[in-house]
Parts: sequence; structure tokens; C-alpha cells
Amino acid sequence: MPEKIFSLSWGEAVRLCYDLAMRVHESGYMPDAIVAVLRGGVLPALIISDVLGVDEFYAVRARHWRIGEELYPEPIIEQLPQGKVEGRRLLVVDEVVDTGKTLAAVVKELRRAGAEVVRSAVLHVKPAAAYEPNYYAVRLREWVWIFYPWSLIETIYSLAREEEGDLLERAKSMAWAITKERPLPEVLAAGITNYIMRERP
Repeated sequence: MPEKIFSLSWGEAVRLCYDLAMRVHESGYMPDAIVAVLRGGVLPALIISDVLGVDEFYAVRARHWRIGEELYPEPIIEQLPQGKVEGRRLLVVDEVVDTGKTLAAVVKELRRAGAEVVRSAVLHVKPAAAYEPNYYAVRLREWVWIFYPWSLIETIYSLAREEEGDLLERAKSMAWAITKERPLPEVLAAGITNYIMRERP
């Protein structure tokens, strides 16, 4: 298990999303559309779109990371909103900038697709980030593993499978030790079971 862990409750995560939305609002930037980076950026993007009054919403998939490990040396960007961003002002939203490769690649692809202006917003910027988003809620001074409530089961599963013993029991133990709001046992069991099934050949 990572040594430095920071767990957000739902209330704390929503407040960070509001803080981030206000930073965009106070800058005067008025995007025509919000582009969420799947999956972690979807809930922050929905909250920001609500505060900014932007109802045009897209989501792109960036395949680069699996929890705790880099799968590809460079991100693979999929599900771009082809034919819908030309000449538009966009705001790309994700939950965190770790290395910055994912966000930089998404911004580059949207510019290549013809967007007039592309700005980016994240909840957290980690110290090793090589890409600087236009807006962020928190800049971290040291590297920590962040537990967002909307990806709890995926994160717990990825950590639990690295240790020995019964996977479900390890996952329960980690969830109880790390999180501020414990998931329902039956939801955690169902989620862990689903991740196990998806990894089988």
C-alpha cells in the first residue's frame, strides 16, 4: 500500500469542484463546451458545467494509466467529439495531473481537431507534473496517493491485488482503513468481483 495517502470524502470532493469552478468563473473564461477526461474527470466536469451554465458536454477516453502503473509510454486518446469542436472554446476537466502526459495529449488532440481555444482544469496538481493546467484547486507540495470517492472500488482493487491473501478481504480491510466514508460491503464485494471477472481471459 502507498505510504502517503490522501482520502477525500464526497463532501470534500464536491467542495473542491466548486472551488475549481469559481476559479474558472472568476477568470472570465466562457467555454462553449466542457470536455471531461474519462473516467475521473466526469463528475468534476459535471459540477463545473453546472456552475458555469455550460450544457454542451463531451467526454474523451485517454488510455495511459491503470491505477499505480503506466500502461503506455504515451497516452492514446479516443472518443474525440469529431466535427463538434471546430472554432469552439473548450474547457478540458480531469481530476488530477500526475505527470501531465494525459492532459497535454488531450489538449493537443482537441486543438488538432480545430478548437479555437482549449484550456484545462483539474482538482489536484502533483509535484512532478510537466504540464501546467490553466486552473487547479490544489497544488500538492509532495506526492500522495489520492483517493477520489468516485473511483474508490477501482483504486482499492488495484492496491489489494498487489498483496497476498484473499482479495476481497484485503479490499475490505483497505477500504475501512483508508476511506472516510466506508462503502457498503455488498457494493464493495460486487465491485471487486466485477474487476476480477473483467481481468480473467
